[in-house]
Amino acid sequence: MKHPRNRAVAPPPAPMNQGDTQGRHAGVRIRRWLAAGVPQVGPLVAIAAAMNVLALALSGPDITDTADQILGTADWTQPHTWAALLLKIGSSGLAFLPVALAAYLAYGMAGRPALIAGLLGGMAAMGLQGGVPVALAAGLIAGTATSALQRIPVPPRLRDLTSNVLVPLLAALVTTAVLFVLVEPRLGALSAWLHQKMAWLQFNNAALLGVFLGLMVCSDLGGVFNKTAVAFGTVGVSGYDPSKFSPADMTIMATVVAAGMVPALGMTLATLVRGRLFTEAERAHGKVAWLFGAASLPEGAVPFALADPLRVIPAGMAGGAVTGALTMTFGATITVPYGGFLALGDMGEPLLLVLAAAAGTVVTAATAVALKSLAGQPAPGTASPAAKVRRKVSVAG
Repeated sequence: MKHPRNRAVAPPPAPMNQGDTQGRHAGVRIRRWLAAGVPQVGPLVAIAAAMNVLALALSGPDITDTADQILGTADWTQPHTWAALLLKIGSSGLAFLPVALAAYLAYGMAGRPALIAGLLGGMAAMGLQGGVPVALAAGLIAGTATSALQRIPVPPRLRDLTSNVLVPLLAALVTTAVLFVLVEPRLGALSAWLHQKMAWLQFNNAALLGVFLGLMVCSDLGGVFNKTAVAFGTVGVSGYDPSKFSPADMTIMATVVAAGMVPALGMTLATLVRGRLFTEAERAHGKVAWLFGAASLPEGAVPFALADPLRVIPAGMAGGAVTGALTMTFGATITVPYGGFLALGDMGEPLLLVLAAAAGTVVTAATAVALKSLAGQPAPGTASPAAKVRRKVSVAG
């Protein structure tokens, strides 16, 4: 009996389908694949953010505004030149994070043919400033499109061309088309709507505005919500002049900066309080994530969010809401849109701002520990005690 010449040939198993995830529900495979990516994504976040923190420590928060000018007339005998270089490299690394996430997820879903679509989708997400959520959506679309295209029957002589050129090309077109045609307009409309609501709250309910800002900053760890909140606060302190700007403007910026500290600081505290709920890679990242929180870089919590988004992100939002409400109520101020604790010299009522950030940190840690404990299961990527016993018995046998 002859086999059809144009029958579809099953592609090699994607990394997501190997090991103990094979045959499981797609949602379980994706979750486990993302959790397994913490050791890969964590170092990228850690190194990039550490460069930002070191740059701010060397030259102060003003280096953010002057880095381009300093590098234009570089004097490599001066520490501020090296600080400007570190800031540029670190900022580029954090900006590249959506590309890495999208490519990683696409590759996990459909193997090597999905890499190109994932990379281009991640670049589109980076251009849209959609942050981690849009990057993960791009990776999911790229992986799904590639898997579907790989199942189309082709003649044997065209299989190499199809796998290496046509499938990646078509998957990339599908991915970028969805992002630019469907996602981009909605992100713009969402940002405009958020600005409108925040402007109304600014003049009607300061505490509720703080809650709103805190939720936005901590909801997507550098995505459109976070960037919209930062932009709203920056308007009030741009070109700061004490004779022109009111304390309310500076309090809004302080609220955004304080809330940005909470996700990474809270998850670091959670790993210290209940380390057994986290994988070894997460505990290792927790040892350095506090630096990013201190510098108000919420991206420091990205590895934790990848491993367990349904618990980590709500925990960060809870802490951010508390910090936002307290900062607006206390009336703490800051004149720069960055730096975190490294910008103490630019703060008004710094102790109150620190107190607000500390309260949100405790709430985030407590919420994360509670949610993970209620789940009643080991951290993703770790074997349960029963599984470890079975493995020992199997080895002994």
